[in-house]
Amino acid sequence: MSEQNTRIQTVLVIGAGWVGRQVAARMTQFGLTVSLCDPDPDICRDATQWIVQQLQTNDARWLPSPIRCCTSVEELHDDDRRGIDLVIECVPEQLSLKKRVLRSLGNAFPSSTVIVSNSSYFVPSLLSQFVSQPQRFAHLHFHVPVLRDSVVDVVGCSETSASVLERLMALVKRIGHYPLLLQREHPGYIFNWLLQSVLKSALELVAAGVADVRMIDKSWTSVTGMQLGPFGIMDQIGLDVIEQVLNNAKWSDVQSPDHDQLLQLIRQHADQGQLGTKTLRGFYHYDASGNILDCPDDSP
Repeated sequence: MSEQNTRIQTVLVIGAGWVGRQVAARMTQFGLTVSLCDPDPDICRDATQWIVQQLQTNDARWLPSPIRCCTSVEELHDDDRRGIDLVIECVPEQLSLKKRVLRSLGNAFPSSTVIVSNSSYFVPSLLSQFVSQPQRFAHLHFHVPVLRDSVVDVVGCSETSASVLERLMALVKRIGHYPLLLQREHPGYIFNWLLQSVLKSALELVAAGVADVRMIDKSWTSVTGMQLGPFGIMDQIGLDVIEQVLNNAKWSDVQSPDHDQLLQLIRQHADQGQLGTKTLRGFYHYDASGNILDCPDDSP
């Protein structure tokens, strides 16, 4: 099969939330034909408006390509479905939801359509069982902010076709990211597995009353030279995502007794809709450009 026939050009992103819209925008940026699907029409509308804004305000690499948004896969005509090369699942990190979505995608799209999950922590072999013809299934995991040049984790399971991984690697390079092909599946891939220890330690310091959010982040950024500390990183990822990962991943084989206490530090923000940079409030307050304004006195 020629490179022209294997090249991924038409993409459907399932889930128009904070990550899904960034993935769609990045794909559009590099000239792919992208559609978004989300059951909430308000989220669809907000996501398409956000993407248009990015197209208008970013550098010259951005290409004006229309984004079509639908509220269900069933809205797509059969010809449209057959023309989609890749479907990316970007729904929240809830196993029951991913199971339902992936099962419906496997039934809705022909075997020629590659189906991937952007799961932050679930491994491919856990989800592949829900996809018909799992040889076309893999994980394609993006790191936020997706619009910044970064890496993308690419990993399959024992059933994944080698040609699918090759096509995904080529796609990642095409959109200006660096593909990290894992030799075997692993929870959290590479960076997330490393990062979890830092985030856990930061939450433990707050829970123990050793230091506040600002002091912990100041220590981290000053010594490492990084722009963000652990709490700034959590805000950027999204505290709803961090909460889901904390619930799903567990930090070790034996859950520590302080796990719920650490999770509560996240929930007291997430339950108020303070999810980080995407809502302009999390552990910090942000302006519209994502710059930190302050750290409230009542922060944990």
